[in-house]
Amino acid sequence: MKEILTTIFTTILVFFTGNNQEIEYKQDEYIVVKQNEVKEEIIEDIKPERTYISTNTVLSTPLSSTSNYWSYPSDIKETTRNGNDLLVLVNKSYKLPSTYAPSDLTNLSSTGIINGSNYYLRSILINDLKSLVTDAKADGISLSVVSAYRSYSTQVSTYNYWVQYNGGSVDAADKISARAGHSQHQLGTAIDFSSPEVNNQLGVLFNNTKASAWLKENSYKYGFVISFPLGYESTTGFNYESWHYRYIGKANALEMKNSGMILEIYLRSKN
Repeated sequence: MKEILTTIFTTILVFFTGNNQEIEYKQDEYIVVKQNEVKEEIIEDIKPERTYISTNTVLSTPLSSTSNYWSYPSDIKETTRNGNDLLVLVNKSYKLPSTYAPSDLTNLSSTGIINGSNYYLRSILINDLKSLVTDAKADGISLSVVSAYRSYSTQVSTYNYWVQYNGGSVDAADKISARAGHSQHQLGTAIDFSSPEVNNQLGVLFNNTKASAWLKENSYKYGFVISFPLGYESTTGFNYESWHYRYIGKANALEMKNSGMILEIYLRSKN
């Protein structure tokens, strides 16, 4: 089988002149290798995990007034469940070991999602993601992926990028990017969606799209739930991300929805 090596590395700047928002992110650098020879270190998504939002951003719901909601505690612990467990709690208090990496990473090309051939997630969610994409398309919604699995070492670079982007401000970076070990992307069950509606870009442009609305209404049916909902910044420790979803399985997602809990609180109840 012919080995295909593709490397892409670009920098994209997107400006929103209407409200002085600015987004900067790096396009993926990735290598597609021979089938059945996937190696963790060469399928990493190195795009910054979160999109910078300027202080001029106006949200439909006010951010929490809780001071320092973005801060990390001094007594960080390792996760109480294994990283392979769909209900493992990964947040600012609990971190994954630096050695953890999923053993069943699978290319997303079979799911039908736009740009899927460039990304990997765990095989346990592939069928449900395929169903989600197929049903969304039947409703006139096209979905793309702009971020998926990311290793511990890549997250080190991602977080450092955002510190530098924000003039060395750790506080600013902590609101929009996870430190290594604290990122759901390391689990291989987190995905950042986008849509052709916004040229398949990552960030706040996605907030008011039809694709975003469809996911909010339907994603739980396929086992996917939003990780950082609007208005819960003081609970999640991160700014709102309309594009970031985590797979926890259909039964768990339904239970979470019926409970009225957000993902962070639901997982705390399980750990």
